[in-house]
Amino acid sequence: MQNRQQSEIVRDILTVCNGSGTTITNVMFHAYISHAQARGYLSELIDKGLIENDIFDSRQYRSTPKGLKYLAGLETMSELLAIETRSIAKSDANIC
Repeated sequence: MQNRQQSEIVRDILTVCNGSGTTITNVMFHAYISHAQARGYLSELIDKGLIENDIFDSRQYRSTPKGLKYLAGLETMSELLAIETRSIAKSDANIC
């Protein structure tokens, strides 16, 4: 299995934390990371203001407006890179 970039893991975490929030277990399953990695990523994302703990249940994590904006930027960047990759592959196929 190919290693994923940190931005892909962050995107997965922000996606699963979107809406009503989620637990660290759901983050682990959705992002395919260990408990220790999930704790590290969640701590970093909280420090950066991209996610927050639920006021009423500290075991719940949810994306902040800043996190949702960051997620939208990551998705746009992924789309642009995918378009660029497809156009390069297409031009390489035309050369052969």
